[in-house]
Amino acid sequence: MKKKGLVLFLLSALLFTACGTEKNKTGETDKLTVVTSFYPVYLLAQEIVQGAEGIRLENMAQPQTGCLHDYELSISDMKLLETADIFITNGGGMESFLEQALERYPELTVVDTSEGIALLEEEAHHHHDEEEEAEAHEHEHEHEHEHEHEHEGNSHIWLSPARAAQQAESIAAALSEMDQADAAVFAENAARFKEETDALLQEAAQLNLPEGTEAEVFHEGFAYFAELFGMEIASGIFVDEYQVPSAKELTEAADEAREHNIRFFLTAADDGRIYAETLAQETGETITLLDPLTTAAEGNPSYIERMRRNIQAVAQHWKEAAA
Repeated sequence: MKKKGLVLFLLSALLFTACGTEKNKTGETDKLTVVTSFYPVYLLAQEIVQGAEGIRLENMAQPQTGCLHDYELSISDMKLLETADIFITNGGGMESFLEQALERYPELTVVDTSEGIALLEEEAHHHHDEEEEAEAHEHEHEHEHEHEHEHEGNSHIWLSPARAAQQAESIAAALSEMDQADAAVFAENAARFKEETDALLQEAAQLNLPEGTEAEVFHEGFAYFAELFGMEIASGIFVDEYQVPSAKELTEAADEAREHNIRFFLTAADDGRIYAETLAQETGETITLLDPLTTAAEGNPSYIERMRRNIQAVAQHWKEAAA
């Protein structure tokens, strides 16, 4: 009798566990569980699911993670993906862990929001010395081999309002296929978001920078911001755990900035800021501090609000520089 009771107990426990997994899979009251890869994609998905009753939206990488370069999935990430009905990614090579996730969850529906979007070429680190270039290339090759991944281009497309609108349209289309009851809501939100991003483009165009205005960029994503204002990129200085600029590189970049009369040093509040400030001081300019939208902000402002602040920061810098 004791043995029979133990078997029944184990069967009951297994049944309970299975039911619990299924409940998580369908989400709250059978809502469609939508998981985004990291915060910029979450911001875009938020725009699309507003007012949709059948959606449960979750973000995978913690809001303070930043970009997903070399990101490794955690146990909590795996658990969240297990509950997902659809996984929305930025694409363009940003999610280098995707193959690993699909090996574990081969039936997971994945949306690549970069599909059909023209990516800018990646800006190279600021190198002049041939030996340094060869060394950097060798390290880059080893790094790519280690992760079995090669970037398709500059994947920071959310920092282009026009491309962000395309990403949002892709999200709306994918969700409409899985949740037809809210399809009209998704379409309406995508149309509204497109109008708002068009307004951002008009605001940027009003600045009307002189042709040939150059910028030093200290975050890869700000190449899209430079494009937004018609700026040319003099050089890119990007700081990561594998490479920091040398004193020689900084000296050459400062010489270049003075020679070309560079007025903009576009940086985020990250490790690149100190180098941006150093170069700006050398040339008598100040930095333009921009938000890459990769982490959560106080008050949880929307994509449009945060991008508008970026545009206003560039406009204010130009107003002060021209005074």
